Amino acid sequence: MTEQTTTRPEVTELPDYRALFVADMRGFGSVPGRDHAQVTQAIPGLLRNAFQHCGLGWLWEKALFQDTTGDGYFLCFASRYVPFLLNPLLSALQDTLEFQNSLLPHPIRMRVSVNVGPLADTDAESISRGSGTTRVETHRLLDSSAVRSVLDDSGPETCVAAIVPERVVDDVVAAGYSAEGTSLYHRVEAREKEYHGVAYLRVPKPSGGLLAHGFTPRHDTEPDTEADRATPEAGHSTGGTTATHVDGPVAQHGSRVTTGVDVSGSGNTITTVHGDQHRGPRYEGDGQIHVGGNNAGVIKQTMKGRRAR
Repeated sequence: MTEQTTTRPEVTELPDYRALFVADMRGFGSVPGRDHAQVTQAIPGLLRNAFQHCGLGWLWEKALFQDTTGDGYFLCFASRYVPFLLNPLLSALQDTLEFQNSLLPHPIRMRVSVNVGPLADTDAESISRGSGTTRVETHRLLDSSAVRSVLDDSGPETCVAAIVPERVVDDVVAAGYSAEGTSLYHRVEAREKEYHGVAYLRVPKPSGGLLAHGFTPRHDTEPDTEADRATPEAGHSTGGTTATHVDGPVAQHGSRVTTGVDVSGSGNTITTVHGDQHRGPRYEGDGQIHVGGNNAGVIKQTMKGRRAR
């Protein structure tokens, strides 16, 4: 009988912290296949233009490495440059895309994420360059419904929806390094595959449904389904029922309110409700976007009169 020995992992050095900027194009799959190459080649040029329009052309040149993702692009920088990737770059990218979309056959709208953390910094020939949990987290954030729903629920004027992890807001925005208020960022819970974490949305130019109901998920405002309106079981009441002075937890779905007695149907009201009221994930803040600062005005002036080359 042979003995099995367990090999313990050895202590190893932590990779350097790097800033990561990743952008994905919305609706790339709806672009005709014959135009995929053209769009893929256009994306880094648009990003470079955004850097230049807000005076960050020097930062583009300082990228440690960069590459295409097919329907997007990523760039890696030294961690000290994270503030610039938030402000003024996000607003500059919004203005750049909005201007260029008037000239492009396939308008480009982007989901963007900015992150910071340890990344493998190997030689240029290695396919593992830039790998690490930070890279995985960044792509999970980009794929999450938390940011996808923003572009889905906004008009074509909204060209950029950014999502960043909580630590970036805490370390960069709240600490004052990006010179912008935390009220520009809206707290959400992001879930995608194995990832689940707190993140923040940043939308330089909200439009459409975002102006109507903020960042509240659309399904929270849609009417009940047919199943919800089905004949209730015994102990439930429907139609024109009013519940008043309700104590204890209250759960609500559409027009249905559960407090021990399930009240559903149209015409129901609840007044003087005490206790905790909650359905689904909690969203803090007032759900509004307050865009301030003078960057947008400066950037728009620099693009006035430009034409595609």
